[in-house]
Amino acid sequence: MKWKKYKGRSSFGFLIKEHVLDLLEGSATKSERSYLSDGSFWDETNMSELDIDNKDCWTNFEGRSEEKIRFKPGDIVEIVFEYEKYVSLGIVHFTPPTIEEAKQTIAPDDLYYTTPHNATWGNDGCTHYHMRPVDLLPPRFRISQKLQKKLEKVYKGIQKVVFFNYI
Repeated sequence: MKWKKYKGRSSFGFLIKEHVLDLLEGSATKSERSYLSDGSFWDETNMSELDIDNKDCWTNFEGRSEEKIRFKPGDIVEIVFEYEKYVSLGIVHFTPPTIEEAKQTIAPDDLYYTTPHNATWGNDGCTHYHMRPVDLLPPRFRISQKLQKKLEKVYKGIQKVVFFNYI
């Protein structure tokens, strides 16, 4: 990538998707990698949409090594909503399973469970999202004490509800 071409432009970051193109039914995502606005590597997905050897099914997610789990429960993050093209501050509740945890879990996913700063509550719990690691970034700007306290309150409230174990 010719970074000089983008110098002076304001960019949030980059998401690069690798696709398999020689399939009868179109393309499938083989991998995804995210980069920060300065072009430095941030994260990648650990799960492909396709088992390349079989060319007809999703691959199994086998967990993340602990050092590749960038955020922990209670961390404030920027949540990137790729298709809606916006970003929201939020807080992490659950992380993708580690390799050991994935061995003990049925159909684990490479997802973080997060709640946005403007979460709404109802009878069925709270607004929350299942986000891929490439869609979570560290906050770029200082977060006010008021917003930090609000997110901590959301985090503590959801920990009490525990998402009913089916998120």
